[in-house]
Amino acid sequence: MKKLISLLVLVLVAASFTGCARTVKTCDVEDLDGTVVCYDEKLEQYAIEEGATLVVNVDNDAFGNALVALWDETHPEHAGKVSFVNTGSQGSTDALAVQTTEYPDITMAIDGEVSRNVTHLLPFDTVLANLVKANSIESFYKAGNSTEVTVYAPMTYDGMAFIWNKTMLETLGLSTTDADGDNLPDAFDTWEEIFALATSWKTTRPTYNGNPVKTVFPLSLGETWSGYMTLSSAGWQIFATGDATKPGYDDPKFKAAFEFLLAAKDAAIDTNDAGEVLAASNMGWRWDGVLNDQSAPFGLVGTWMDPAGAASTNNVEFVISPLPTYKGNHLTPFVKTKGFVINAYTEYQSAAHELMRLIYSLEGFQTMVDNSAYAPSLIDGSALTPELDENSVQAQMQKAFVYNLPEPFYTMPNNKTKKGMDSVYYPFVGNLFSQIWDGTKTVDEAIAELIELSDAAIAVDNAG
Repeated sequence: MKKLISLLVLVLVAASFTGCARTVKTCDVEDLDGTVVCYDEKLEQYAIEEGATLVVNVDNDAFGNALVALWDETHPEHAGKVSFVNTGSQGSTDALAVQTTEYPDITMAIDGEVSRNVTHLLPFDTVLANLVKANSIESFYKAGNSTEVTVYAPMTYDGMAFIWNKTMLETLGLSTTDADGDNLPDAFDTWEEIFALATSWKTTRPTYNGNPVKTVFPLSLGETWSGYMTLSSAGWQIFATGDATKPGYDDPKFKAAFEFLLAAKDAAIDTNDAGEVLAASNMGWRWDGVLNDQSAPFGLVGTWMDPAGAASTNNVEFVISPLPTYKGNHLTPFVKTKGFVINAYTEYQSAAHELMRLIYSLEGFQTMVDNSAYAPSLIDGSALTPELDENSVQAQMQKAFVYNLPEPFYTMPNNKTKKGMDSVYYPFVGNLFSQIWDGTKTVDEAIAELIELSDAAIAVDNAG
């Protein structure tokens, strides 16, 4: 193998990485021992160690096979040296702490996992780090890179958007005209209009595909990640000051958000067979039914779901869009990113960088969108932007996420291992929804209890 041009490279001592300065040395290809990262400026790629083999972790087989094919095409002299494993959609970076060298060299991760596993992740070489920084949306970059060192490359959105069944609405005789081009039907681009539709169905529910339509929009009160949209209905945002000890539950906008929830209940947006409003205990995760069973004309859809497949199977047309407004406010559901990290314990640091560079390239992004439902997360005008059909699921998702809020990544000031969301949001908000929806507590009583519980949790989790 020919010698590479000598240049300064970074030797990344991963197993003991704590944010310290990285050692600098020059290298030729013969110097590569698995602990040296060497970038060839002429070839614009990283060197690959002799005998290097790599495993990449993804969340679907089509994407994995396509990445292997991309590597083989780009590096035919190293064909067959990359394989993939599919560990599902929920992220699995936490396993690095116990599996170390047995774990894949490159791993697909959810941004929220990264900060608590940073000691098990290999910092990116300067060239790769600068590429990621230059093409990432800042808020999503920071969500996965909580220090000055880059360990995470955000590539796609992981979130939920509004979806409506155009075929169902038209069959029911409702207008789907979208004159303003926002991907929402003009007749239903506000929640007030959707609530009015639900109210009109209280006494006479229409029939679709032989079944009465019991649900206009299946609110999810037990699943608090998607439920955040409700809390944003009056313009409130959690941790608006950037402090994990101040969730903002005493903000008047937080209390005002429950006007939306109670208006939805009053409109009977979600009913049982007897036409009675569902109890909160029956309002968990039901978004799959909107796609697969056409149980409601409106719903939410996640980036990990398959609306195109459901549309084909059921011979219907779905449209994905931002959420309708309520009292003029754009609801802001959470969105995360998924991306890739390098295992600090990889035996081939330079080859792992080359696979990471290939994944985070125009060809890599094109491979992702061609073999998954994922929409690319990139700054406007990025040279890495893949081609997308403007009517594709990914293109619609990108437009839908314009109002979504990156899930806050703030940690407790005195305890960086504890995220604010895990301390004061996820343990308590589901019960808050239930109390108010079922009427077991007034809004004021429920919020007072929430503040008491969250203050106690902060005192414990921020103790350091």
